[in-house]
Amino acid sequence: MGEKENIETLEIYEFIKDYLPLIPILRLKKGQFLFRADYKDPTLFYIVSGTIKVETVSRNGKKMLVDIAGRDEFMGAISMIHGANFQCSGIASTSVTVLVLKKSLMDELIETDEFSVFFYQKTSKRVYGMYKKILARSLFSLKEIVAYYILENSTGDIFNYVSKYDMCEKLGASRRGIYNILHQFEEEGLIEKKDDVCWILDKGQIKREAKQVLDFMGEG
Repeated sequence: MGEKENIETLEIYEFIKDYLPLIPILRLKKGQFLFRADYKDPTLFYIVSGTIKVETVSRNGKKMLVDIAGRDEFMGAISMIHGANFQCSGIASTSVTVLVLKKSLMDELIETDEFSVFFYQKTSKRVYGMYKKILARSLFSLKEIVAYYILENSTGDIFNYVSKYDMCEKLGASRRGIYNILHQFEEEGLIEKKDDVCWILDKGQIKREAKQVLDFMGEG
């Protein structure tokens, strides 16, 4: 599928099709910044392909993963539209292609009821999902959170395990804490890492470990 056809399948297409000649297309390599926390540029972006992770740094210097977004999602300083600035940076997790939505265009689009509903539904759903995940870290034990993460990132009986660093970043937990939980699950016969593949041996028990989180997330 060519880039033109790829854009035509986006959810936003019907709203921007008449403006496409005026919308720049930006391509990033993995690791490049889409936007930085110290920028005050109100430009928004719409992801055509790839994944962007959003990070911020706390006052004590701790880096925190705030959000991860892929195709058909808005990205950028969305908080500015609500009169705030969360000072986050957006970094390409993969090769990324985005549409650049300048403030002048967004101001024009947002005046229409149809686009306004589309924009606020998509962004508010993301914010609500982020809020639930952050709140879950406070409400449940790391063991419950890791069990939920395994289920969320599994295909059949395979846990799509990238690295402990990746899990630490996504769960906001220490490497030691993640290691201890995974080691405990292995000792209990729930998972087994073999030949660079992490197999789920007892999905039923992992679901029981994650039950409270699944219920909280509305997936129980």
